[in-house]
Amino acid sequence: MAGSDAYTRIKADVMAIAMRIPLGRVVTHKQIGAHLRVMPRHVAYILATLDDGDREGVPWWRVVADGGAVGRHLRRDEQMQRLRSDGVVLSPVGIVQDLAERWVADIDALLAGRVHGVAPSAAKPSRSRGIRGKPTSSV
Repeated sequence: MAGSDAYTRIKADVMAIAMRIPLGRVVTHKQIGAHLRVMPRHVAYILATLDDGDREGVPWWRVVADGGAVGRHLRRDEQMQRLRSDGVVLSPVGIVQDLAERWVADIDALLAGRVHGVAPSAAKPSRSRGIRGKPTSSV
């Protein structure tokens, strides 16, 4: 897939979505994949293989796995540090703790500019291993 016209188009679309994710908010590979009609694995692969220039130009760290988990990849520690810098509270194992508040549920609203950032939180990370229930935020 890498190097093909389809890959180039999907990468551009993934990066365009990631560019719109505001400070303190997250979206999932699954959401982006559903929006673009590609497998979430393709979205994760594209973000995991960004070159240095692309990584500096797009907030790739704001894309997490379904359920708010930071994936196990080479840049895991950097992603967790950047999310914390954005004010996102993570569990010790790398799960977004306030996902219901941080999660952007509507990609179309995100692309239309109707989603705003969240003020960085001063809360300390909990010792919880995850969230209970599903995110309830509508936008």
